[in-house]
Amino acid sequence: MRRILQGVMIANAPMLCWSCRGPTPAGLFCATCRTILPPVAGEDLFGLFDIAPTFEPDLTILEKRYRDLQKQLHPDFFAHCSGTERRLSLEWTTRINEAWQTMSDPVTRAGYLLRLAGWHAERPAVDPEFLEEVMELREALEEVDPRAPDAISRLMSLKTAARIRLEFEITRIGELFRGNGDSSLGEIAKHVDRMRYHRRYLEELDRLEDRAFDPDM
Repeated sequence: MRRILQGVMIANAPMLCWSCRGPTPAGLFCATCRTILPPVAGEDLFGLFDIAPTFEPDLTILEKRYRDLQKQLHPDFFAHCSGTERRLSLEWTTRINEAWQTMSDPVTRAGYLLRLAGWHAERPAVDPEFLEEVMELREALEEVDPRAPDAISRLMSLKTAARIRLEFEITRIGELFRGNGDSSLGEIAKHVDRMRYHRRYLEELDRLEDRAFDPDM
């Protein structure tokens, strides 16, 4: 599927300002009176950060947009404004922080892009090949005794291998979203599911490593 993300950005519809009642494009502030506007329900996060919908955004630009939005809408700047403006500032701050958490992480960003592109299934179809790999990874994890002298070295080896698998999935998902090869939504979802698993596996390895360093945990 070529250009799977083309056209998913949601345009800001015109609205009436709650303060001056004048027509204004949806956004941060009224185009007429410059009063803070309410967040628009369902606005896509790429539009919020003013970037094109992609799995591989420029993270430096993304963070800059996030910081700029925080500076414009921080509740401290509305401390002496009306109660409505203070409330809207808090709503925007919550929206922006939640959007940043989604957009800055490849796992949540991929899941969000899938939903934008029309994927609504909770999980992709069972992947027998990956299930076999998961069983092997679980066995390797269960064989590590955090009290053993070689625990740290074994865990480091497993973490290195897990990071390589995770990076492979991130790269593959990027290729599929760009439309290289078989880029059906189901195929992308399969690799996103693998990416999630490898992330959780690394978190388990981190916890086991903590126990190896501190047996009293």
